[in-house]
Amino acid sequence: MKKITFRKNVFNKEAFEETVDTNFSQLSSTPNPNFFDINMATLPDFWALYERFFYQIPKLGETESHEYLGKTSLEYAESTYVNEQIQELLDEIAALREENLRIMTDALNLEGTEEGIGIGGFASDEEGELGTQIEGENPIMTQVDNNNSYTG
Repeated sequence: MKKITFRKNVFNKEAFEETVDTNFSQLSSTPNPNFFDINMATLPDFWALYERFFYQIPKLGETESHEYLGKTSLEYAESTYVNEQIQELLDEIAALREENLRIMTDALNLEGTEEGIGIGGFASDEEGELGTQIEGENPIMTQVDNNNSYTG
């Protein structure tokens, strides 16, 4: 049989690590933390930044403000439905104010317009003292139906 001899060369580990760069620094680059590529931003990035800067964003302004965000979002979301609801409520408020004014005006006009009839349909004597209610319907109350709506 033949004898085989193996030789093993061993390097000093500390000398090797000082000489050879075992990091893969040439294959990868460390990104600059101050760099922000807008094209790589995601929707979660937007919401994270929005939450972070919420109180730093001005309330009012033509651009870069909460007012601008709200206005453009409402336009995009086709807020005509909301605007229609608001307008309907404003119209109803205006109608109720007019109705209230008519009722108050009618009530004031009815006081003392008929001989012997005082406030609320009660009879008054010559000195203007109120007495018992006269027979018949109360002139003010006939203008208000059971639903408290003006029927004048």
